[in-house]
Amino acid sequence: MKNKNVLGGILATIASLMGIIGHMLLFMDWYQVGMHTPTAEPGCEILLKYIHPLMADFGMLGGVLFAVSAYGFFTKKNWAFFLSVVALVLALLGSWFINVPYMAAGLPPVYFMLFWPYVLLYFLFLRMVGNVSWSKTLLALLTGVAYIFCWMNGVASTSRMVTIGAPIFFLVERLHWVAMIGWALVTVGIIMKPKEWHWVVGIVAAVTELVVGIPLAIATAEQLGRFSLFALGPIACLALLIILVWPGLWQRWTGTKEEA
Repeated sequence: MKNKNVLGGILATIASLMGIIGHMLLFMDWYQVGMHTPTAEPGCEILLKYIHPLMADFGMLGGVLFAVSAYGFFTKKNWAFFLSVVALVLALLGSWFINVPYMAAGLPPVYFMLFWPYVLLYFLFLRMVGNVSWSKTLLALLTGVAYIFCWMNGVASTSRMVTIGAPIFFLVERLHWVAMIGWALVTVGIIMKPKEWHWVVGIVAAVTELVVGIPLAIATAEQLGRFSLFALGPIACLALLIILVWPGLWQRWTGTKEEA
């Protein structure tokens, strides 16, 4: 346990510096570039102007939480691992999403230089510090992906409400956030102490995103004349729904018992 606390403190310190310094430097170098680059899809200009700073906030807040969790690890506090898991959820979202509008605008996805190291840190934290099983580590990674994709659909729907104003975006925008919050709770729950209610919340989140995501993906694909990134959320949620309703799979992968 002593070695795990030391390793956790070192990893959390590295993650903290990445989140705080990395986001500051990348934002200062690329924010103005993103705002003044012609975009390929409607609504991207809103994402580059307003959502980019929000993602930097998430990234830096994740860095702060990592810093506090590093203190917790070095002083052998029980809450240190939980705080690092919450920080990972914020850090992975903050370093992923803005790459999408950047690529749509023909810009390099510069935030991947933070995202992929955070993915590595995710595995190191869960496997080497938290001693989380491979099945729970991979399942939480899948639910985390769904969490990010639902966030993407919610933000992109909001931007298109402003730029296009089609009724479909006003209809579905809010429920993407419901699905996103659900997957965030499930992701943290799987890692820390999975319960039956996490399973139920996951099913609700998956079905919610399928209900609002499928018509949105079809409508935007017809508008763009190609595959729509709005389809990523429903695809991920469909795969997870199959996993969740497959008899006994949730209990086997999470090590829980089925409740009456």
